[in-house]
This record gives sequence, C-alpha cells and structure tokens, in this order.
Amino acid sequence: MTRTLRPRPWKWLGMLLGCLAFCMIAVWMLRDGRIAGWFCLALFGLGGLVAALALLPGANYLRLEAAGFTFSSLFRTHHVRWADVAGFVPVRVASNTMVGWLYHEGRVPEGRGARLSLALAGCHAALPESYGLRAEELAQLLERLRREWQVRASSR
Repeated sequence: MTRTLRPRPWKWLGMLLGCLAFCMIAVWMLRDGRIAGWFCLALFGLGGLVAALALLPGANYLRLEAAGFTFSSLFRTHHVRWADVAGFVPVRVASNTMVGWLYHEGRVPEGRGARLSLALAGCHAALPESYGLRAEELAQLLERLRREWQVRASSR
C-alpha cells in the first residue's frame, strides 16, 4: 500500500506571481534611482525562486506507506515510522492549522526542534502542508493508518 498526496499549487503560484509583481516594482524603483530597489529586487527575487522550486515535480509530497510516511518539503525528505508515533492531531499555529504528531516516549528526536515545537504547538513535529485536504481530514487519515499498522503489528 503506497499512496502519495501532493499539495495544491495555488498557494505557490500566488506567491510566485506576487513576487514577480514586486520585482517589477523594484525595477521601476531602480529606474527612478532609488537604491532600496536593490533590496526589494533581491528579497522578492529570492521569494520567487523558492516559489518556482516548490512548483517543480517532486518538491513537495506526502507518501503514505505500510511502515510509515515520508514527506518532502522543497526536496528535503523526512521519513517517520508508524511505530514511533503516539498520535496525530490538528494543531493551530497563529492562523495556520497543521497536522502535528507526538512521538512515543524514547522516540523523540534529539535537539531543540521537538522541544520548541512541543512548547509552541503542543506536538513534537508537524507536516508543512495539508496536501489538498483539510488538516482535520489529514490528521484522521494518518491516525487511521497508524492504528491499522498497530493492529497488523500486534497480530504478528
């Protein structure tokens, strides 16, 4: 069983178009002799580059597999085993609702990231996207797959 979810491209397309528009404004600023145009051009040019990369195939996905899940954000992949996860929940960070999870005791990754995430959002880690689903739906799907894995693992 392998299922791959991909994010909708609209957010990244909007960011790309917005950055391109601000790059055009920066060029007009430079034509008028404003030095701040260089800062704007660099900032929004970099933002446009990131948005363009995010639109490339394989840049962002969530792959659900029998033993766990793998997610990719701007070509950086992370694999998490179902056996390491205690549960999935929708979490709200500012105005963004994401899918977070808690690791089982003793399985929490080393470092400050998991502790900071736990303090800020109440979970050890979170997915960067909801991959075309509402965060609540994705959390329910992941939790169902995790429980199915538990049943299969306990029957072995």
